[in-house]
Amino acid sequence: MDKQKVAERWSDSAVAFDAFSPEVYWLAIPAVQARHQRRACGGHNYPSWVEYCVREFMPTLPAERMLSIGCGHGALERQLHALGAFGACDAYDIAPAAIEGARAAATYSGIQSIAYEICDVEHFDFGQDRYDAIWFNGSLHHIAALEPVLNRVRLALKPGGMLFFNEYVGANHFAFPPAQRDAIAQAFHLIPPAYRKSFAPHDYGEVAMHAPLPDPIEVERVDPSEAVRSSDILSVVSSTFDIIALNKAGGTLLQFLLSGIAGNFRADDPHSMRLLNMLFEIEDSLIDTGALPSDFVVCVARPKPGRAFIPGETRSASALQTELSQIRQSLADLAADASDARGQIDHLRQRLGRPC
Repeated sequence: MDKQKVAERWSDSAVAFDAFSPEVYWLAIPAVQARHQRRACGGHNYPSWVEYCVREFMPTLPAERMLSIGCGHGALERQLHALGAFGACDAYDIAPAAIEGARAAATYSGIQSIAYEICDVEHFDFGQDRYDAIWFNGSLHHIAALEPVLNRVRLALKPGGMLFFNEYVGANHFAFPPAQRDAIAQAFHLIPPAYRKSFAPHDYGEVAMHAPLPDPIEVERVDPSEAVRSSDILSVVSSTFDIIALNKAGGTLLQFLLSGIAGNFRADDPHSMRLLNMLFEIEDSLIDTGALPSDFVVCVARPKPGRAFIPGETRSASALQTELSQIRQSLADLAADASDARGQIDHLRQRLGRPC
């Protein structure tokens, strides 16, 4: 993966404006955002998934130290600070401009307890027993090296520490299966032309005739990190962590169904709100019946018991010698148990008058 290309893309403010502007981005519609948060909170009455995670799973606040991985411009950390969630927080991102913006926003808000650093997290040691909670907010699906990163996350958590993430976990590079692509296309044509006016830069003002389903090859060309191993996230997490809560936040249809036309759906237009409710019902029905998976989830997890293994990890000679001694002792114990079992079998056979 070309990390320099990824860093430059997410440092480009024009990219953020085009992709996440209120008239283009699906979650910028207040009604969609409210529904998304409701599902992300698992039906609990919290205004955001962040507050849900803090209030439901962090009984002692403020926590001493937290970590945000792939922090972008720092919205998550500022929200956690506002909730009084931490005494100190480290935050890493690969994009220099994003880190610069996050630092500026924290300074403007008078926040001094967040340490922002430029970092390629795929090749970084987060330390051991350091954090009470580690967070990913839409960043884990940009990581190709899921196994080593999550193993390091596991090591970096203190005993009792928690992993929280709000993530896209759908098809890699948005290479959706036929059933999902068909559902998006069919639902798109239920939207009247008046509500399909495009706000996308390349066809602004035109009536969109088709849902803007992405080309996976083009997705990878533009950003090699985009959904690079998104479909593997939950299986990799479950191999290293015990999942405590997994809330299906939706987005399976809406992410691209509303992309580029989000500006048509306004709270002051009751007809547009009725259309949104129809689309909500379609997506919810498909997800809740199992016809399609939820492409976005909020996950709460804690490390499985036992030591995390990191591929390629360098360990000291004394640590290796200690582990070798433990293995030898375990083998000796097994041999002794086997010998005892063999003796018992021989004894029983003798009593039964059978040859050994």
